Amino acid sequence: MFESLLRETHCDYIGILGDSAVISSLVQLLRESKREEDDIKLIAGVLADYKANGVAADFDIPIYEQIEDMLTSHPEITMVFELSGDHSRVNTLRKILPAHISLVELPAARFFLKLQATDRLWVACKVDLMQTQALFKCVVDQLPEEIMIIGSTGMIVDCNKHFSDLVGEEIRKIRNKNPLKYYESIATVCPVKNGVIDVGAMEKGKRGELMLSEEDSEGKVNFFRIYIYPISDEQVGRVVQLVIMRRNITQRTLMEQRLRQAERMATVGELAAYVAHEIRNPLVAMGGFAKVLMKNMSIDHDGHEKIEIIFEEAKRLETLLKDILSFVRSHDTEIAAFNVNDEVEGAMRLLSLECKQQGVDVEFDLDSHNPVGQGAAEQVKQCLINLVMNAMEAMPDGGLIRVATGVTDDRVWLKVSDDGPGIPAAKRERVFDPFYSTKINGNGLGLSMVKKIMEDFGGEIELVSREGEGTSVTLFLPPPMAVA
Repeated sequence: MFESLLRETHCDYIGILGDSAVISSLVQLLRESKREEDDIKLIAGVLADYKANGVAADFDIPIYEQIEDMLTSHPEITMVFELSGDHSRVNTLRKILPAHISLVELPAARFFLKLQATDRLWVACKVDLMQTQALFKCVVDQLPEEIMIIGSTGMIVDCNKHFSDLVGEEIRKIRNKNPLKYYESIATVCPVKNGVIDVGAMEKGKRGELMLSEEDSEGKVNFFRIYIYPISDEQVGRVVQLVIMRRNITQRTLMEQRLRQAERMATVGELAAYVAHEIRNPLVAMGGFAKVLMKNMSIDHDGHEKIEIIFEEAKRLETLLKDILSFVRSHDTEIAAFNVNDEVEGAMRLLSLECKQQGVDVEFDLDSHNPVGQGAAEQVKQCLINLVMNAMEAMPDGGLIRVATGVTDDRVWLKVSDDGPGIPAAKRERVFDPFYSTKINGNGLGLSMVKKIMEDFGGEIELVSREGEGTSVTLFLPPPMAVA
C-alpha cells in the first residue's frame, strides 16, 4: 500500500504565510532541493509583515497581503503552510480554507523542512558516492591487470574492463559466474566446497599467490602471476570477499631468465675454456698415438678395431672442444650494414643439396624491399645455417622449411620455420641453455651460439613452437646506425 502511494504521480501546489525572512528561507530551500520530477511546487505567499516591509523583489513568487487574494489568484493551491505560529491566524485559516486545501501548521511545517534538509543531504551523498564510484571504476579499468571481485557466495560480483575484454564477455554477463571457470588454478590456493570457492573459510589477512604459464594462439609462452587478496568484515569476524588480480609478468620473467642465463654463461664460459685448454693437449697426443698404432701391422685385427674407435672418439672430442672454444671466445668481427636477403640466398645455396637429398622443400618469403640489418654478416649467415640444419634434423623423413625476411617495429627480422614435431613446453625454456640438447648426439651449443652471436651486436632471438605443428625461430637485427 505504501509503495503504491510512493509511485503515484501527484503534485502539491503550496501557498505560504509568514514573515519575509521565513518565506525567503523556504523559497531558497525548495530551489536548492529541486529534483528531476518536482512533486512540490511553492507558487505564492502571504507576507505577514506586508505593511512593514512591502513586497521584496527577491522572493521569485507572487506575494499577497491577504490570504483571500492568494487563493483567488491561485485556485490550484492544494496546501497552505502557516509559518507565523499566530493562533488567531491559524483559527482564521481553518474557517476560510476550502475542504480541498490542507492546512500545514508550524509544527508539521518544521517536520517537513527537516525532511527536505535530509533529502538534500541524501542527494549530496548520493552524488558524491556516484562520483567516487565512477573515479574508482575509471582507475580500475585503466589498470593493465585483470581484476575480479568474488562475493561471499563464491561467485563473481564484479570485474574490470580488462578482464571483460580478455574473456570476450560483457561485465553484466560475467557477474554471478563461478571464477573457477576462468581461473581453475586458484583452487590450489583457495579452499573449495562443492565446486565453489569457500570464501568464509579463507584466512584473514593472508594473501595468496601463484605463478602459471600459458601458451597463446601463436605458440608463445606467456607467464602470469595471480594474487588473491581476502577482504574481511571485522563485525562478522571472517572473510566476506576476495579480490583476484592476474598480472602478465612475461617481460619481467624473460628478463630474469636472461640475467640468470648470462650468469650461467659467464661461469660456463670460464670453466669450458679452462677444461678445453687442459684436455686439448693430451687429447691431441692420444689421437696422434692412436693414428700411429693403426699403422702398426704387428697388432691383430681386433686390436686395430679398438684403436680405430679410440681415434674416432678422439676426433669427435676434438671437434667438440673446437665448438666450445668457439662458443666462449669473444667475437671481434666488424659490425656493418648488410642485405639480409643476400645472406639468406648465400646460405641456402650451400644447403640446397642436403635439403634435396633429405626430401626437404624450402619455401621463401623474402621482403622485396631488401631489408638491411646491422651486424656481422658472416655470423648471421652461420646462424641461419644452424637454424636450417636444426630444422632438417627435426624432420628426418622430409618436410617443409620456410625462410622469410621483413621489417617490423624498426627491426629487421629473419625467420626459419618448419613443420616438424615441435618442442615440448617443458623443454622450451631450456633450448638456449649451453650443453642442453633434445637430440641424442647433440652437444647443446647450436642455439646457444646463435643466441650469443645475436646478442653480441644488439640483436635478439625468439622461438615459437607448438607440439605437432612445428617450430619457428626469428632473428631480430638492429637497423643500420642503431645503438645496441
